[in-house]
Amino acid sequence: MAICLITAVLALVLKQHKSEYALAVALAGGAVVTAYILKSVMSPIEYIRTQLAGYGINADYFKVALKALGIGYVTGLIADVCRDSGQTSLASKAELAGKCAIFVLAVPLIASVLQTAVSFLK
Repeated sequence: MAICLITAVLALVLKQHKSEYALAVALAGGAVVTAYILKSVMSPIEYIRTQLAGYGINADYFKVALKALGIGYVTGLIADVCRDSGQTSLASKAELAGKCAIFVLAVPLIASVLQTAVSFLK
């Protein structure tokens, strides 16, 4: 959070004097924060994977959920960058693309659930 606050203040100051650098600073700060978050989240993710494997549970659904989460975060980051640069229409298109990507990712999962439901009905 401190990195976010420092980056925001720095970008705000730069926007008043050298506006072309403000977006670059915001992107760099966002990249640093994202990298830190990913580093700190990897340990719990690995723990869940180990637990799933220990119980003999198929981790495919967990992988789909992680990918969807990643797509959501990347989409949000890209949409925020677009909004920060004044491209609100492009931000909306980025969000739509992210939602479509999550849907495409979930299609095999949906098909699997439907197949299981149909097998119970037979």
